[in-house]
Amino acid sequence: MDVLLRWARIRRRTPAGDIADFEAGQPLRIVGFTKSIGGTVRVSVGKGKEIARLRQGYLRVAAGEAPVWNDARGGRSATLQEPFRLKPAAGKVRLARKFERYELITGAGTYDLAVPRKDGELIRHALGGVVGTCC
Repeated sequence: MDVLLRWARIRRRTPAGDIADFEAGQPLRIVGFTKSIGGTVRVSVGKGKEIARLRQGYLRVAAGEAPVWNDARGGRSATLQEPFRLKPAAGKVRLARKFERYELITGAGTYDLAVPRKDGELIRHALGGVVGTCC
């Protein structure tokens, strides 16, 4: 997508601009991946074994509103409960090398979340910062 925007001479959004829009009350959608938000989907890998499937979706954040996760397919959604803490997680996201992983700790439980590195600053701002260090 970034290549197409460059060809069309459209400037890409900046983290500072996203944070300013968020603070001004504009709702934003952050693309991401999860295995656990909204429930786990298990898939068979043979010989009776199952693993949790990584699902694509987006996190809708807006100032003064609870963040909402929506799956890209399947219609699953989940409203996240405060308080929020983000903890960087080790490891890479398969087939998405420009994403970074987090452990999202909420009032209802702990979830995994992977977001694009370019949106890392926004997600940390929207969900109240980062606890701990990684790698």
